Amino acid sequence: MITAIKSPATKKKIAIEELLRWAYRDELPKERAGAGRFLPAGFGGAWGGVERYGETLAVVDDGRENRWGLAVDFTAASDPHPDAIRVGEAVKALDGFPLNLPDDWNPIADWPDLGAEGEAAVRRAVERETYIDGNGDRRFKTAISRLVMRHALMNDAPVWEGEKPEIKIVTGANGKPRWFRRVRAVADPGDPELGIMPTYTEVEVDGYNAKRQRPYPDAYRKTYLDPDPAETILSRAEYEVWCDALDLLTIDLEGVLEAHEIVPSARPARPWENGGALARKVLKSGARPAAWLTLLNGRWIDAKPA
Repeated sequence: MITAIKSPATKKKIAIEELLRWAYRDELPKERAGAGRFLPAGFGGAWGGVERYGETLAVVDDGRENRWGLAVDFTAASDPHPDAIRVGEAVKALDGFPLNLPDDWNPIADWPDLGAEGEAAVRRAVERETYIDGNGDRRFKTAISRLVMRHALMNDAPVWEGEKPEIKIVTGANGKPRWFRRVRAVADPGDPELGIMPTYTEVEVDGYNAKRQRPYPDAYRKTYLDPDPAETILSRAEYEVWCDALDLLTIDLEGVLEAHEIVPSARPARPWENGGALARKVLKSGARPAAWLTLLNGRWIDAKPA
């Protein structure tokens, strides 16, 4: 738990993203790993975790990391700054937040002409990258703390740009549109002698009548999106969660840092809407973010100064 402290009269003003970069790239690597995880002197350095992340595109736990998931800087001559420790604890606490996903959440609403195909793509992306925990809360498969740490290490933000897809008709090998239809088929023949009735199911079959050289009356065509917007949807989801995490950290680290005063993020909340001009609202102290993150079990900071 983070406890509010009395701070010196003069603090360094620092943007929340810069504070995270400083904590994860410069300070937290100074903390040694736990017992049994020490490595020979001179191994690694403050950039070890960044280099291995660049190689694997993931934060790797290979036994060389300290409790923050960072490669230990054995060349460091001091311990991590207390403010960096507080930042690390606050970031870890983000994993107590489930996703508060609105029923009408749509990160590709700037492409309104995608219709039902776009809505289906959003549903598939949500099912692919989230899960429901034992309490019935929806969560990212990637921990929010890892998301924040990843972008602090890489000195970047989630990429939300994507190529707008086109709605295309499913075609066959000959390049002509395919036809489909749904028919009733026997799923289980049952056993009439035992009084077990057969069961049926609907299956999709070829909807083109080759004999008459025309589609069946109940046939339909199918469409798809090209390119698949799944990656854009997931990237925008990460961007929204990441921005909310920055807001939460700004609010909940207020008054608990010894040497830093956090400047809130000025990034737009959803830059893909309104031509990127959507203003970001700076949340007031004690407020809760209105988008994805919902607080569990109260705030994680014990107290704030009056």
